[in-house]
Amino acid sequence: MDASRGTLTARGVLVAVAMLAVAGVVAYLSLGSGGDTTADRSSNPATLRVPWIDPDGVIPIVGSLDVNPADGSLWLATNTGLWRVGPGAGRPERVTGSLDTQYGSGEISEQLVVRFRGPDRMLASGHPPAASALPRALGLIESSDAGRTWSSISQLGRGDFHALQLSGRVMVASVFGEAAVNVSRDGGRTFQTRVTPEPLVDLAVDPEDPARWVASTQSGLIVSGDEGRSWREREAVPNVRFSWPDGDHLFRVDPGGPVKLSVDGGTTWRDRGTTGGEPQALFADRREHLYAALIDGTVRESRDGGATWTSRVTPPR
Repeated sequence: MDASRGTLTARGVLVAVAMLAVAGVVAYLSLGSGGDTTADRSSNPATLRVPWIDPDGVIPIVGSLDVNPADGSLWLATNTGLWRVGPGAGRPERVTGSLDTQYGSGEISEQLVVRFRGPDRMLASGHPPAASALPRALGLIESSDAGRTWSSISQLGRGDFHALQLSGRVMVASVFGEAAVNVSRDGGRTFQTRVTPEPLVDLAVDPEDPARWVASTQSGLIVSGDEGRSWREREAVPNVRFSWPDGDHLFRVDPGGPVKLSVDGGTTWRDRGTTGGEPQALFADRREHLYAALIDGTVRESRDGGATWTSRVTPPR
């Protein structure tokens, strides 16, 4: 960042905003939101006063985006909760589930990173609300009923995964705040650790070849062709977000919103369009259909591979 007293270059502005978003992610994954955790919004009108993004509160944080294969609904994991946007809907509905463990039980919704592994089947990691009886780190948990009930898979009380990716039978999970990525071939029950050059901001794995990875840090974009055993620097662009819907289509969105496509696993890129705002998360459920969450809480949607974008969800004002 090129900064003088009271003056920033255009690149410095983008990096500063991106760093602010990363700082917000740290707060998101480290603190409880203290929001209402009631699942049934229709039966409890008080929950209507809790927006999915609070424009007057802390920086809106979207930890992950995904689509439920069961019905095509869009899911957002944010610092105020886990939210579902039904097909054709524009307003998220909060989903709160329960987790029972040998160390305690409680509700979970906010501060999660989630990934669907099949219709209504979800993986997640993160933290419970403040003052919960659950351990502060949830490790790896799973749900088979779209987030209503959860069970522990591994590392309860220890594991805190910032990104969850699946490729065939291989699960890849980056460790929050550490220069490490865990790899599992048994559904997340046991892991092998890979070392990264520095802690990761985002990670994507080729869904057709689990050895090919692309990741971003606060310093730039890196790639691996051997399942994270070695890494190569590609570009000095920090805080990039990725989505890899099929082997031939890897998307990224850079600070400021430029969207790019690679058809060779991240070696070369070509411009596609722009989200029109600072990104926090990117997800493509197929090569033409992308979602991007912006730092102001807006969710943008593209149906032409990132060339043009429209607003799918607009945060309360």
